[in-house]
Amino acid sequence: MMTQLSDLPRHFVLVFALITSLSPLRAGDFETGIDAYHTSNYTEAAEAFESALAAEPGAAAHHNLALSYFQMGEPAKAVWQLEHAVRLDPLNESYLFKLGLLRQQLSLNAAPAEWWQSAARLLPPNRWIWIVSISAWLLIAAIILPRIVRKRRPAALKLSIGIATGALLLSAAALAILTTQQADGVVLSKEAATLHHAPASAAPAAGLARPGERARRLDAHGDFLKIETEARITGWIQKEAFGEL
Repeated sequence: MMTQLSDLPRHFVLVFALITSLSPLRAGDFETGIDAYHTSNYTEAAEAFESALAAEPGAAAHHNLALSYFQMGEPAKAVWQLEHAVRLDPLNESYLFKLGLLRQQLSLNAAPAEWWQSAARLLPPNRWIWIVSISAWLLIAAIILPRIVRKRRPAALKLSIGIATGALLLSAAALAILTTQQADGVVLSKEAATLHHAPASAAPAAGLARPGERARRLDAHGDFLKIETEARITGWIQKEAFGEL
């Protein structure tokens, strides 16, 4: 049975203490935010977590800011902050669960991912970058060292070259997929935002962007951004209605 919107606070609060107790962030604004949240002063909590993020960006602060926004009746902003948290900690099941739950309530169920998209998400980008770097150095060493010592490459070294080459190509492909598939931001409006055919409020409507919907940034002009939503609708939206990732 689909979880109702009224059930969300229960799911969020149950994990709040665990997430904050494990946070590596130093005391100060972060702890002030925790105290304010637990006393139901969500506006003060949001301000404190925003200050904590300005001083020291971290997934836990984005997560807690998302909870504060949700309690303030700002689900699109909550999605935006959870998207930040997931990018910083992509294997955190709590973040993924809450993001999925919020998107479900906002009717933002994503289309099934292709197998190659799912494969690219098996590791976070920093892990793929690490594999690219290690593979490249191993490949360079395996090619250059035999020439320096003027010896023929043994079978094991040839196998190492093949493995390093394969790892380099696969990890580079995964990084390319993640780079091209990731959204550039989230629609922050409380209601469906009108997309225009031109960067002007009086321009004809091109469609609607749903609250919390992911989108790619295509262009910018004045106070407007041209975006393509995950529903493949393209148009111009006011900058203030779009939260960058």
